[in-house]
Amino acid sequence: MPATRIPDTDGPVSVLHPLVIAAVDDVPVLLEGVRAVLAGRLDIADYVCAVTVDDLIATGVRPDVVLLDIRLNDGSSPFDNVTRVIERLKAPVLMFSQEARPTVVQACLAAGAVGLLEKNADADTLVAAISTVADGEPWLTEEWARIVSDTVWMRPHLAEREGEALRIFAAGLKIPTIARRMSVKEDTVKTWLKRIRQKYSEVGRAAPDRTELYKRAVEDGYCDGPELH
Repeated sequence: MPATRIPDTDGPVSVLHPLVIAAVDDVPVLLEGVRAVLAGRLDIADYVCAVTVDDLIATGVRPDVVLLDIRLNDGSSPFDNVTRVIERLKAPVLMFSQEARPTVVQACLAAGAVGLLEKNADADTLVAAISTVADGEPWLTEEWARIVSDTVWMRPHLAEREGEALRIFAAGLKIPTIARRMSVKEDTVKTWLKRIRQKYSEVGRAAPDRTELYKRAVEDGYCDGPELH
């Protein structure tokens, strides 16, 4: 689904300057709701919606603030998404999510995100968060600041292909299947997995077997954990 530009047709009140806001989420109705909440509360020059980071980049828009859902359905890494938005669009990233794993939130902050806004925030909080980030200040509640600072965590840097191999491996697929899916030799996959385990060991988060490596993948946002019913 391509990105959708929503023209500003309401009469927003004036703030310091008209803002260009981008929102990335795979629930279009939610993004429409955000736009409706902001109308009349912020001076919006443009509001752009996208369901993936690729879609947002393709618009060519240079936003003042990017609202980015941490968990997108395209299988992308939260850490990589934050990194790509910052590198390609030179825009501050405000995570917009109900993500409850401190390691994933901390990974996004380490990638350069300037804060976290929960999706159940009220209208005043939404406006305050966007305004604060647009003014160059971070936005993180005291509770989340405490949680992420209390978490003993280091996220190893995985190359793009290593991260992809980890996602597929964590889904339970075997090495021959991973190799076919990634169009590489089985020995290449084995080398990647060995390198990934070594990198986790170097930061004190050893993953000697499939179960532990799956846990690391979940903790760092490479895949979702088991659903609880």
